[in-house]
Amino acid sequence: MHNVIQDLRFAARSFRRSPRFAVPAILALALGIGATSAIFSVVRGVMLRPLPYSDPERIVVVWESSARRNRNVIANANFVEWRERNRSFTHLAMAGPARISVMLGGQPEEVIGRVASSDLFPALGVRPALGRAYSPAEDEEGRDDVIIVSDEFWRTRLGGRPDVIGTTISASGRSRTLIGVMPRGFTLLGERTDFLIPYGWTVEGLRATRGRGSSFGIARLREEVSFEQASLDLEGLAAQLAKEAPQRNAGWSISLVQVHEQMVDQIRPALKVLAGAALFVLLVSCVNVANLLLARSTFREREMGVRTVLGARRGRLIRQLLVESLWLGAIGGMAGLVLAFVFHRGLLALVADKIPVPRLNQVTLDLTVVMLTMGLSLVTGLVFGLVPAIVSARSLNDSFREGGRHGGGPRARRVLGTLVAAEVALSLVLLTGAGLLVRSFLRLSNISPGFRAEGLLTMRVQLPPARYDTPERLSGFSTNALARIGELPGVLSATGVAFLPLAGGGIGTSFYRTDQPTPGPGEAPTADVTPITPRFFRTMGIPHVMGRDFTAFDRGDSPPVAIVNETMARLHFADGNPIGKRLHVNAGLIERLDYEIVGVVGDVKLAALDRDIRPTVYLPHTQLAVPLMTLVVRTEMNPLSLAPSVGAAVHALDRELPLADVRTMQEVVDATLARPRTVTVLLVTFAVMALLLAAVGVYGVMAYSVAQRTQEIGVRMALGATPRSVLDLILAQALQLVGIGVMAGLVFAAALTRLLAALLYETEPLDPATFIVTTVLLTVVAMVACYVPARRGTRIAPVQALRAD
Repeated sequence: MHNVIQDLRFAARSFRRSPRFAVPAILALALGIGATSAIFSVVRGVMLRPLPYSDPERIVVVWESSARRNRNVIANANFVEWRERNRSFTHLAMAGPARISVMLGGQPEEVIGRVASSDLFPALGVRPALGRAYSPAEDEEGRDDVIIVSDEFWRTRLGGRPDVIGTTISASGRSRTLIGVMPRGFTLLGERTDFLIPYGWTVEGLRATRGRGSSFGIARLREEVSFEQASLDLEGLAAQLAKEAPQRNAGWSISLVQVHEQMVDQIRPALKVLAGAALFVLLVSCVNVANLLLARSTFREREMGVRTVLGARRGRLIRQLLVESLWLGAIGGMAGLVLAFVFHRGLLALVADKIPVPRLNQVTLDLTVVMLTMGLSLVTGLVFGLVPAIVSARSLNDSFREGGRHGGGPRARRVLGTLVAAEVALSLVLLTGAGLLVRSFLRLSNISPGFRAEGLLTMRVQLPPARYDTPERLSGFSTNALARIGELPGVLSATGVAFLPLAGGGIGTSFYRTDQPTPGPGEAPTADVTPITPRFFRTMGIPHVMGRDFTAFDRGDSPPVAIVNETMARLHFADGNPIGKRLHVNAGLIERLDYEIVGVVGDVKLAALDRDIRPTVYLPHTQLAVPLMTLVVRTEMNPLSLAPSVGAAVHALDRELPLADVRTMQEVVDATLARPRTVTVLLVTFAVMALLLAAVGVYGVMAYSVAQRTQEIGVRMALGATPRSVLDLILAQALQLVGIGVMAGLVFAAALTRLLAALLYETEPLDPATFIVTTVLLTVVAMVACYVPARRGTRIAPVQALRAD
């Protein structure tokens, strides 16, 4: 024990005397452990942690798909047929998005949850932790005044009191009895679910519903039925329904998706790329440490030889080097643990509320991942830290003959060169991937959304059907609210839109021109339908191409009118002017009407900046009244400064309406860039880490190399070599190593950057400009790291160098 303590003290003194070795090595270990642990904790928590459902591998999500739309919402009428005629499910539930307003502390608040049928609970295999689930009877209209809340809602809004079961909650103007509290951490498909309420349907009403709503199915497979068998069963059922109801089902199929796949398929590509990048940083860190240890070992080879001659046993030297490696790994590991916590919290802060990552709020730093990364780093340190012990077993004469002043002959230099090349190659792969994402993000951020986002304030209101139960009341509220808002000081114009561009949601439906033959079932083209109020295009800054805008005279009892975008005009009216032509629009649940086109406006990105623009039909809100409306206000002031006065104008009409998503239009646009921006920032961060680690590794190796060759440099300069020629000699050697690493890195980058294809926008994975820029950048940084020790070596006086032995 005494000897171990002595070895620890000796190791500590050795590290203090060699800060140019200890600091880079510890920093490399800390960065590798910290970055890898933070990312892999998220990956494991999101993608690998068991789902909070019973037997989740038997749970599937049910969608409808067509040639134009994959994983589309389902038709209510089809759900009834599936439930009665399928042979693959023990339970089939329907669920969809829902928002309710509740009065808490005298203030209205919007709460996000789900409307779901009672079969949801047995389909998922979950039960409320407190109270009960609602029954099939409570699915029915007139018996559906119940609500189940999440554990978080119960604790934060209801005080966590058990006696709240059986009490009533006013939800969007309707009293509901609180019958249950879901288990802690419960979500539906990984999304926030503050409450669950039944549909309040009748089977007859579901059968009579036209079009497709906003719901999807969730089912549990029978024990004897596989996923493939269920898919075949539903495929046959879809074919039968297409024959029985071709107007609704022609061209549509039923898609089954495993519940875990449904939750992670959107975020999986980004997480895989970030996990791979973090692993590369860890590899670069380990190679860096191995490089520094091996360089130091060659520098200490003479020391080991002398200690052997003076009587030190080989076991004693091995123990000393083991202690040094463990000591180095322990310090690096502790620093890495600190950085892991810092990186983890920073990562969650960067992603939170910006990217929809399932179960992100339940992700914690995974100590198993931390221990595995620390173990890999320790193994690296032990393997390469023991090299001196192997070298010291050779004779002292061999040491002098191969290593000159400090030992380390050609074999050691080859190993060092290989490690340097490996660092450069790994760093180039990361740099190239980061460069591609940066180039893609710049192109994406330069896309015009089709409107002027600056100076716009937006806020969403949802009108409860209990108080706004007719189209006249729905449209009347919007008209009165906008009239009040338009009179506020600082307001240039105000308007409303059911589905704000780039904010998600919308109505997709089929249509056809009335002056052309009626298409067959499933053959009609589709378009996005958006109800708006007058002045929408002027307020948003959308150019008017031809025709007129909607006016106050376009009422519910007026002839139906529509405005289309340029894409609609180009694709479906290429034979002439669309003004005056009529469209037959199947707008989901509303009556099918023929709308006269009165105007054409510029294209707008409705879904996302990187999505193709679809044909769009704008309808007056008076002729397609929906309970959802986003108010849009243009001002020359700071838009958010108007939020209190706009909110007061709304509450003057209805004080119980919550105002949700109060933000500027620029924030809406920025939110659509959140995922590519976050992935790009993280990958650039990892690439910079790898670049700095590679530079430190190259610097350290070249510094030791110059120190080893002090006598050689002295001899050359004594025989007439100039400092410039010596500098060129050293840099040429370094450039050869960097060049080998660059070539290897380019090969690996060309193979691996193809994995980024799903994350790139209008950027090829083999983009030549990106490869050239990153190669030049890495080469310059590496050569600067080589230049500093090389320059220092040429300043050694020849006499001083020759005296060293």
